[in-house]
Amino acid sequence: MKKGAKYVCVAVLAPLLLFAVGYMHRRDGTLSGRGADTLLLLLPDSVDVNTPAVREWMDAASEEGLHLQPIHDSEFLDPLSAVHAAGVILPDQLHRSANDVLIGELYRYVRAGGNLMVVYDACSWDLNGRFPPGDSRLSGLVGVRYALYDLYDTKTMEPAQVTGTAAAMQELGIPPGSSVPVGGDGGKLARWRPAAERDAATSRYAFAAYQYGDVEYPVFRTAGNFDGQVLLKSKRALAAGYRQEEQGQVLFVNLPLGYLASRTDGLLLHSFLHFFGVHMLGLPYLASVPDGVGGLIFNWHIDAHSSLKPLKILADEGVFDRGQFSIHFTAGPDVDAFGDHKGLDVAHDPETQKWIRYLMAHGQEIGSHGGWIHNYFGDHIGDNNGDEFQKYLEMNKDALEHVSGKRITEYSAPLGNQPQWVTRWLEKNGFVAYYFTGDAGLGPTRVYRDETRDGPGIWGFPILHMGKEASLEEMGFDDIPIGEVREWLMAVTDFAVHEHAARLLYTHPYGAERFFGTLRDWLDNADISEKEGRFRWYTMTALSGFLNQRETVQWTLLRHSPGKVTLSASSPKTLAHQTWIFPQEYYGDARIVEGKATLRMEDGMIFVAAGDSRQLSIEFNLRRDPWRSRAEAVEAKR
Repeated sequence: MKKGAKYVCVAVLAPLLLFAVGYMHRRDGTLSGRGADTLLLLLPDSVDVNTPAVREWMDAASEEGLHLQPIHDSEFLDPLSAVHAAGVILPDQLHRSANDVLIGELYRYVRAGGNLMVVYDACSWDLNGRFPPGDSRLSGLVGVRYALYDLYDTKTMEPAQVTGTAAAMQELGIPPGSSVPVGGDGGKLARWRPAAERDAATSRYAFAAYQYGDVEYPVFRTAGNFDGQVLLKSKRALAAGYRQEEQGQVLFVNLPLGYLASRTDGLLLHSFLHFFGVHMLGLPYLASVPDGVGGLIFNWHIDAHSSLKPLKILADEGVFDRGQFSIHFTAGPDVDAFGDHKGLDVAHDPETQKWIRYLMAHGQEIGSHGGWIHNYFGDHIGDNNGDEFQKYLEMNKDALEHVSGKRITEYSAPLGNQPQWVTRWLEKNGFVAYYFTGDAGLGPTRVYRDETRDGPGIWGFPILHMGKEASLEEMGFDDIPIGEVREWLMAVTDFAVHEHAARLLYTHPYGAERFFGTLRDWLDNADISEKEGRFRWYTMTALSGFLNQRETVQWTLLRHSPGKVTLSASSPKTLAHQTWIFPQEYYGDARIVEGKATLRMEDGMIFVAAGDSRQLSIEFNLRRDPWRSRAEAVEAKR
């Protein structure tokens, strides 16, 4: 049947049938293998689900532990195909154009009880690639008028500083330092401040970029009063907010999430996927850390002989007895220029070799910090000179493997300079992880650059930063008060514990000299959380191994009878340490039907940590229906 004929049929039958779809979507079980927790990524029929732009969304959802499935417009519109799902996402870029029939079905879907996430320019064009007259046809759903091309012409979209309260940033899972206070002088960014100096409800925070500080994002200018909960805003626009629309809910994200993620700024895509699925819809998710225990990767870069003196001070202070860290060496004899003899000379220097063996004996993971001659390599490597510079990667790796006696599996780029050919070389040569200055604020991720995945199987570990600075030496160079650095480090640990996730910090030994007391206090604090079982230190290699095993896990959430759901999971080898997190607000008593698992309650969540078995089945009683409760709560507030 031709699309045109099908649309005519839908236009006649949809008013009744789509209401039924929305009703079943909220109350029934599954169809065509979809679990009750599945989110749908709505795409035009012309979009191939295997394109990198689609895979980017799928990978992000998978990393957040959520089920996301692509669905084409024709299936969504088909009156004979009931769409069972927890919610629908309209992505930016991929679904700019839409006809009036699809727009109408989206209204009916939401008003009958569906949950919808509208991202930036989704469905803002007609089939001719133009803005319809007036405003977006989805304005009535999202709660504000936007895409006002008739009114603003070329200023319909504009770059703007995006802000939210400290409470909103926390709700969105934005780590400390990725947003910083907005000063009173025209919206300029102030420094990150300790928690005691903030008012979580009223202080406004703006996003900050590593090394650049203030960052602006493209947003549509909006008009009208928003009757929902504001999350983010700019000077002339609602940047993100959610609201009730009859029986359903709509999250409007007026930011190009997919576009940003394809250009190594994926934090917001991940944050809003998690917010929509977990906070708005009450969905369970598969944790990205073993046993659901959050933690940190502390990545040390040792790149010159001058690093050995502060390294000894750190060792004498007992720093390397406090946890397992990822410690990376630049192996050559030079640093700035060939023949300057400032380097570590790993292959020939007994002192450097002694330190490598000392660190290994203390349980540290040794990694490669680039290509042999740190500053020269970082300054000169580029997209098109792999043939010239590949040998330095090989020399660095070979020297470290010879001295350590073990395979080197993790990497950090000198000066943060990592062309895509380097990632391909790393993966080909057995590396499983690399530190990354893009996607700052994220946990381990599959990196997308220039709309392609940066290596099919290797994990990028983005850095955490405190505004413009990330390493301790940068904070020292910029005279950041020691007390602020201390509070930031404490806040980062608290974030990892509360979010049950992992993040990476990095520094150099010589940068840590000013902060020895701060490091001691921070490590003491981490020790307390670790003894309580709420925190762990991870290495890049160990966590990558866990995440690779996590990708083999198949799991579903099925609603098989009134008031009950069943988690079913399997893995070809083992489910050990894989952990599902259920909001305790919605899920109650649990019963192990098959397999091994331990259950614990923490932070208002139920943690199901699997044991060493290949199959697992857990039955839950529902305290409240997560597909209904949010709508009822919003209605009660009115």
